[in-house]
Amino acid sequence: MNLRVLVRIFCSIAVLAILAVAAAAQDTPQQFWPEAQLYVRLNERFRLRALGSRTKAKESDKFTEGTFEVDIDVGLKAILRRVLAENPNAERGKYLTLRAGYVHVAALGDEENPSNEHRAILELNGRYPLPGAFLLSDRSRGEGRWINGEYSFRYRNRLRLERDFKIRSLRFTPYATGELFYDTRYRLWNRNEYSFGSEAPIGRHAIIEFYFMRQNASRSSTPHVNGFGLVFQWHL
Repeated sequence: MNLRVLVRIFCSIAVLAILAVAAAAQDTPQQFWPEAQLYVRLNERFRLRALGSRTKAKESDKFTEGTFEVDIDVGLKAILRRVLAENPNAERGKYLTLRAGYVHVAALGDEENPSNEHRAILELNGRYPLPGAFLLSDRSRGEGRWINGEYSFRYRNRLRLERDFKIRSLRFTPYATGELFYDTRYRLWNRNEYSFGSEAPIGRHAIIEFYFMRQNASRSSTPHVNGFGLVFQWHL
């Protein structure tokens, strides 16, 4: 099976899934979620990350959220780099990465329903090479959350399948993800998300990413949301 056939199969599955969701839920809110990320490599094992985003209906259906996050990543030696395409994100070549960070989420322009959240996060991301040059990632993330002064804990587990492609000078990485959420406020698995997207390096330091995400939440007045995301990553 040649490269073009693989690309067509992967893209066709993603497009069919998106069309199926859109056809089944025409009344589902459609949201656009822009995001910017900055990565600063300190040495072979440590790097810093800063993130800013503007979203609506991602964490709450009541307001538009502004999110700021700062993290430190600790990764094992990059022993997968030989089997991955050249990419500004060198962390993809590491079997195991630990991340610790702080997140602030605040309501934007909503004085009637103000909300303020402080979040401490700790996550572990393991990566496993698969046949056919695919890469599987398993991310476990714990979040201590203080929402308007009230504490709760949330656990998230995400699987991500991706593959690098190169057509002449064009390099890109299509991916698919699925994630489950357990929230102690409700004492159940109250949310799930799945997405399809692609990343493409731009030069030596930048990556542009776009994705479609389907979000399902059993404890929200807006139980289903379709999100279309655009992410700009800058790696130093």
